[in-house]
Amino acid sequence: MYQILAYSIYLSISLITVLVVGKSLHRNGKDFLFAECPDEQLSSSANNFLYIGYCLVNTGFAFYFLNSASIILSFAQLLEFIATSEGIIFLSLGFLHALNVILAPRIISFFLSKKLNQY
Repeated sequence: MYQILAYSIYLSISLITVLVVGKSLHRNGKDFLFAECPDEQLSSSANNFLYIGYCLVNTGFAFYFLNSASIILSFAQLLEFIATSEGIIFLSLGFLHALNVILAPRIISFFLSKKLNQY
């Protein structure tokens, strides 16, 4: 009983969090990427690529934790499972966002320089 409830609550919170945070980062990331790369098509493509990758990685991460969960026999264990798993998901979201902010401009400038060298 607790196992099904824990999985349902956890997946609902995880998927909603990933989609809401991802959509927010996608919407606000356009300006950041456009500031780094004035080529609108390239920055838009990079933003879409980052959004899809972000959603896939974090959704996969959420489903992976279902595999590593132990048997839940009490309400306290249910809360502990949800809090621990969601905390790890939130940490991974923060880590991936920081990594994207650091690496995305460098990757875009690399591809932009390759595009300019073609002409």
